Formats: sequence, structure tokens, C-alpha cells
Amino acid sequence: MPLFLRMRLIILLFCLQSAGLCAAPRVVTSIAPLHELTTAIMQDVGEPALIIKNQASAHHFAFKPSHMRLLQNADLVIWVGRHFEAGFNRVPEILPPSVQQVELLTGLGIEHGDGHIWYSPGLLLRSIEIILTALTKLDPENQAQYSVNAERLSEAIETWRQDTRAQWQNRQPRFITDHAFTAHFEVDMGFKVIATIHDQHDAHGGLKDLKRIEGLLSTKPAACLLTLESPASPLAQNLAQKYQLQIVNVLAMTTTNPRSPLVVQRLDQLSVALRNCL
Repeated sequence: MPLFLRMRLIILLFCLQSAGLCAAPRVVTSIAPLHELTTAIMQDVGEPALIIKNQASAHHFAFKPSHMRLLQNADLVIWVGRHFEAGFNRVPEILPPSVQQVELLTGLGIEHGDGHIWYSPGLLLRSIEIILTALTKLDPENQAQYSVNAERLSEAIETWRQDTRAQWQNRQPRFITDHAFTAHFEVDMGFKVIATIHDQHDAHGGLKDLKRIEGLLSTKPAACLLTLESPASPLAQNLAQKYQLQIVNVLAMTTTNPRSPLVVQRLDQLSVALRNCL
């Protein structure tokens, strides 16, 4: 038998006897930001699967049987929160006991708050620790690689935070949002939104709340309206037209460093978008 065939046979037998060393754990993530975060930590070991793809809304997502099978066959499932991604409120009930679960809002100690945790460098750093702990528990053989990847990603996030804080020093953008997605970013970076149209993505407080928002815009003029939607909602468009606000789609922004990790590029998109609001 040729040498290369003997080597392939030895590797195959080794993998069959030590599956944990040759097969990456089956990890499933709910949305793209968590997929990007987990992929970076699992680099050179494996790649997680993604449930909600192609910028589909996490709040209006419909599960298919294929998604349910993917979840039930996973070793680890990672999602934001049972009230953030549509359908994930039942995840703890449908998963078998063998599946390890990471609900990040719970792990971060956040209840009934903004679920857009990937717009906070601080929450990203804590999420990395949570995911690293889960992966190490599931796959201790690859702990060293996970740790190296997590440290590299954490350094990139912290560097971005320090550099961006320096760039924004003594500058305050004037903006409103079409729904609450900047709360954690504001806390971390020291910004403050003037008003938010929708508290829960697509539900606002009615006419009374709309008058409150218009009152704020009359006394605190904004420069732009930030959105993650394309196009922005009719209500957002009407307010933007009435108060001469530039509508800025955060996800359409070009990052300043396309070679940085994808989760860092998402942070950068929001910072770039806010430059339109000065």
C-alpha cells in the first residue's frame, strides 16, 4: 500500500477512536452577529451553523422543520434572548438535555432590555467569555485554540473602543432611532439618543408618545435618524421629512477597516453612521 494511503488510513482510524479531537462540536447560532462572534472564537476548529440568514428580521422569523432539526441535533445553541429572536422563547423546552444552551441576555444579567448587545464593546467582551466557557466545557481538547482566538478578538474589540473614544472626544452626535438598538452602545461610548420612535422594534406608544417625540425634536433638533431597516418605516420617514432629518441606514455604512473582525466592523458601521449626525 502506498505511503500516503497508509497515512490516510491511520488518520481515519485515529479520528474514529478519538472523535472529539477530529470533529468540531456542532454549534448553532441564532443571528449573524452571534455567528460572526462564535466563528471568530472557533477559528481553525470548526464553524457554527446559522439559523436566521440574509438579514432576515430576528423579530419576525418563522421557524421551519429544518431549523428545528438543526437545533435538536446541536451540541451547543447560542442565542440572544427568548424574547428577542422570534420563536426562541420555546427553545429551552424543545431542546434535549444533551444540548448545551447559551442565552446571552441571561448570562449577561440583562432582563427585558435592548437585545442589540453586539453594539456594545463591553458586552461583546463579556459575551466572548461566556461563549469561550461553553465551548471549553463542550470541547476541552481544543481549549487552547479557543482561548487564543478569544484573546485575539478581545484585543481587537478593546483597541476599537479606545481608538473610537479618542476620536469622539468632546463630540456629541444629534440623532434619533427608529427603534431601540443603540442603548448599550450609548452607555459604553457616552452618547445619548434624543428620542426613539419604537421601543420594541415595531410598536410605539401611540399618539401621546408621538407628540412627546415631536416635542423633543422641537427643543432638541436632531441631524439624522438611524435605522437598521431598508427602507425605514413610514412613520420614521414622515418624521424625517417633517424635521429635515437625514435617514442613515447603519448596515449600509462602509467600515473604516474591512480587514478587522466582522463583529468589530459592525461596531464601526454604527460609529461611521453617527458621523452623519454631527
